[in-house]
Formats: sequence, structure tokens, C-alpha cells
Amino acid sequence: MTSTLKCNYKLAIITILALLLNSIFTKTNYAANTDMKKIFCIIPIGDIDNNILQYTQMELEKRFNVVVDIGRQIEAPTYAYHKHKKQYNSTKILNKIHNLKLTGYDRILGLVNVDLYVPERTFVFGGADIKKKVSVISLTRLKQKFYDLPEDSALFNYRTIIEAVHELGHTYGLYHCKDNKCVMFLSNTIDDTDHKGTEFCSNCKEIMEKKKDILKPE
Repeated sequence: MTSTLKCNYKLAIITILALLLNSIFTKTNYAANTDMKKIFCIIPIGDIDNNILQYTQMELEKRFNVVVDIGRQIEAPTYAYHKHKKQYNSTKILNKIHNLKLTGYDRILGLVNVDLYVPERTFVFGGADIKKKVSVISLTRLKQKFYDLPEDSALFNYRTIIEAVHELGHTYGLYHCKDNKCVMFLSNTIDDTDHKGTEFCSNCKEIMEKKKDILKPE
């Protein structure tokens, strides 16, 4: 084989390998790693502090044993605002997240810094659509300043993970639990959130395991 043919042969091999690698690491317009199966995506809605995004990403990866991407920020949810309630409709935000048409993700969680409601309740800490596997949590009522108390970043982080796990739990088909120490217990107040903590009860965890989405052991 001549030196020219050898060079052409090597070039062809390199080109093929490059194409293969490119197809493996193809990214969406919002985030990466779409080649993997069990991937969550966190979507910042409006201005969300990068520290809480990264903390939530890290904690969800540990608790659900999945890869978690942080997607591109989308606009503040002015479309969901109710001028009389001075709150934002969580269902409309869920629809917006779903309409992003993100591909390659097992579940999507939106983080927003506005107060949420649904018609049947005065407020909600978050919401989820089981069929669409999208969820959203509000950071507003998780902050101590909402209750005119001194800020506590550790407590805020803790509450954020509780509500994130709760709403993601709904996307697995879990409903509200009667055990007030289970993360799937319905929080009517911030005290309920603080009391229940981040863990699933044995029954809810069993349901998760049956769906082959086993939580990583502590």
C-alpha cells in the first residue's frame, strides 16, 4: 500500500470515529446527555440562584441514582399570573414545561421563584403531571423571609430537596401518603414540610422499586 493510500485509509477511519462520537454525545437545545436512559432535567424558570440549582442537581442524583442536567433558563411565567390572587397557576407552568418538547429525559423538574396556586387550593408548594412526567416547585414559601424570619440557607436547601423529591415522586405515580413522616405526605404548611423530611416511607419506596426506579441507598 502506498503512503498516499495509507494516509487516506487513516483519514477515513478517523472520520468514521469522529462521526460515531458525535452521534453519541449529541445534545439538545437545552441540555446534554440525551443518550442515557435515566436522566432528569432541571429547568430554571426566571432568575434562579445557581447555588440552589447545583445543590438540587447533586442531591437528586444521589437520591434517585440518575444523571441530572441543568437546562437552559426559560422566561418568568407571566402567562400564569392571576392578578387578583397575585399568584401563578402551577398547571399553566407545567404545560409550558411540557411544551418545550425536550427529548431524551425521563423526568423534568422546573424551579420557579413565584408563589403558586391551583384553583382548588389557596397555594401549593409545587405541582406535577403524572402522565407527562413534568413537575415544578416554588422556592418562595421555602424561604424564611416569607414568614418574616431570619434567612437560613441550610433550611432553605433542605426544604427545596423535600419538595423536589415530593413532586418527582408524583411523576412515578405516587400519591399523597398518610404517613406524616413520608416525603409524599401532603404539606399544608411549611411545618408539615419540615416535619416529614426527604425520605420515602417503606410503602412508597416499595412502589418505586416495583417501577424499577430504585433509590440509591444512604
